[in-house]
Amino acid sequence: MPSLIEILTQSEHFLKSKGILAARLDAELLLSQLLRYNRLSLYLHLNDNMEGHLLSQFQHMVSRRGSREPLQYIVGEVDFHGLSIAVDRNVLIPRHETEELVDIIISRFGNRPIGSILDLGTGSGAIGLALAKHFPKANVLAVDTSQNALLTAQKNAIRNRMANIRFMVSDWLENVDGIFDMIISNPPYLTDKEFENVQDEIKKFEPKCALVAKNNGLADIFKIISTTGRSLAKDGVLALETGSFQHESIASFAKNYFGKFESMDDLSGKNRFVFLQNNTKFRLPSDINDSTLPLSFN
Repeated sequence: MPSLIEILTQSEHFLKSKGILAARLDAELLLSQLLRYNRLSLYLHLNDNMEGHLLSQFQHMVSRRGSREPLQYIVGEVDFHGLSIAVDRNVLIPRHETEELVDIIISRFGNRPIGSILDLGTGSGAIGLALAKHFPKANVLAVDTSQNALLTAQKNAIRNRMANIRFMVSDWLENVDGIFDMIISNPPYLTDKEFENVQDEIKKFEPKCALVAKNNGLADIFKIISTTGRSLAKDGVLALETGSFQHESIASFAKNYFGKFESMDDLSGKNRFVFLQNNTKFRLPSDINDSTLPLSFN
């Protein structure tokens, strides 16, 4: 039987031949997942031999990765804001930019009494669950138009023992009642052209309906902005993840519905997040420079 080091070396060569840039790392992560080792433990067992049935399973995992299936789908989970989030092909893989949005929300509103939160287009439930964890007294409602996605999100709530979140099938706010202190969404915002140019891991495996929107990627963003007013508390906040070249169009559209608009960059310096609010007395925490205060349309 081959040793683990031999298996890793062969797998690395195979993945490199398929154009996988992080071939060695991916092989290590797949093998660690299969054997239930962390990467340090894996290196302590490199001279061990692998049993035949495990070798067959591993070869299948490596073959999937060679076909450009995302590592997260093969492993079946991803870490998001300290939570273990199960992912499958019914949901998008949560990304670092979305974690940044959660970080910003917690930084700005973490000390504010938040009683209700709405997560629109929840997918795996990552955003809603992260906020449910940080705001344990809040009632979180997470909605999605996909029942399969909601099954994954519900599994993640159980997986992370979150009791202050519930789930509902809804096309954005169509079936939603009630008033919320905060509404958050990472809606589809890619154009068809942008989608054609993304890497195969995204284009071939992640759900296109959760990535691409009509009207140059703006259709769902505009729908959310135009319909959330009735569901937001007086000083409630609407927070969105968006495309990096959409903020001028969003600002122009949003002035018909909100009094304040703020554009924020992600850590790579791209326009990524939008915050909308009506309360003209609202100010950011004192540690935020005044130059970043929301822009008023008045």
